[in-house]
Amino acid sequence: MNTEPGQNGPAHSPYESFEPDTFTRADESSDNEFYMRDRLVSHLDWRALTTVEEIIGKLIVEESPAILDLMASWDSHLPATIRPSRVTGLGLNRNELLHNNALSERVIHDLNVVPRLPFEDAAFDVVLNSLSVDYLVKPFEIFREVGRILKKGGLFLVVFSNRMFPQKAVKVWTQSSETERVGLVRRFFLDSGLFEQPEVFASRGKPRPADDKYAYLGIPSDPVYAVYAERVGAAGPSGRPKLAEPLTRGFSTAARQGGDRDRTDL
Repeated sequence: MNTEPGQNGPAHSPYESFEPDTFTRADESSDNEFYMRDRLVSHLDWRALTTVEEIIGKLIVEESPAILDLMASWDSHLPATIRPSRVTGLGLNRNELLHNNALSERVIHDLNVVPRLPFEDAAFDVVLNSLSVDYLVKPFEIFREVGRILKKGGLFLVVFSNRMFPQKAVKVWTQSSETERVGLVRRFFLDSGLFEQPEVFASRGKPRPADDKYAYLGIPSDPVYAVYAERVGAAGPSGRPKLAEPLTRGFSTAARQGGDRDRTDL
């Protein structure tokens, strides 16, 4: 699978380079029904979740940013060092959003039915998408929408792991290696034409916490991947750092790495 766009970008719809069923799911039933049941649980082990929080804390450099948590749940993983002016959570489960104390605004919206964000242009400084990009059936439209509602120079950060609801993840995600998934997310950024060159960070192979329910399997802590970029058009440098330990090669062709195993969320 080639997940990198052409040198001059796609000539037509970005979906033309994929098979027709690429962004279908094993379970095509209503997402509203599937996510109706509250899941007030952590989907990664605590060491991986700490990494997610550290990534967010390092990359958000704006003072009092307006933040959108895209496809939000009960935890936005915002560290205490971030002092946002507001945090909007867009998701499908109202009760999970109500349990998220970081949110100042809650919006129920199904992106797979209506792939348009219900916000004005340049409404946010930061957009976060944590552990959900694999469920988007119209990802190219959503990334363009994020570019529309972000301020120039604003941050779009996409974080994911190998945990998922496999019946709701799109086919291309379930059939790709972890490294290929990084390349796929980079393509979403690049094909929008609205972001600077995306940066990539990977945290893999850390010891799994001894108190984790999967510790007996002898597998590492859940991997964490971050793909992030700024909205084009900034007047000057943002001062945003690049994360250490970048994953810089092999987005499209690397074979499955050791420990690259998917696990089902419940």
